[in-house]
Amino acid sequence: MAGVPVVNKIIRGTYGRLWVNGKRYANVKKYEAKVKLQYEKVDINGELCEQNRYIGYDVSGTMELYKIDSRIATLYKDGIKSGNLPDVKVVTKVADPAVEGAERVELYDVKFDEATLSAFENKKITEESVPFTAGGFKYLDLIDEE
Repeated sequence: MAGVPVVNKIIRGTYGRLWVNGKRYANVKKYEAKVKLQYEKVDINGELCEQNRYIGYDVSGTMELYKIDSRIATLYKDGIKSGNLPDVKVVTKVADPAVEGAERVELYDVKFDEATLSAFENKKITEESVPFTAGGFKYLDLIDEE
């Protein structure tokens, strides 16, 4: 994309996509998943500055959905009371028609932290916020840097 201004390379969230267990969720308002690195503090003899040793990571995030159906409730309704939560995999795709390539990430062993039983507000569009954690992630595709 030589000669294309940087502003035209900025990816617009409008073209983001989300699939839960292979089913596309077209009602996504906002989505975010992060990996948080965990460190243990280490005091090294003779060093005044405290050091950090990487020891692992955790994955968490939130899906904000426009309420159009009971997908989340259907997915978790039996498992909440039985203790046998379903296996959940989330795949996201971030792309833009003005940019070559796409970034796809798969989260596995996803567990929802809460499920909204019921919520509404007069004269407001109904939305559902679904915070989650994941057992791990992998990049399926990355957007090449030019």
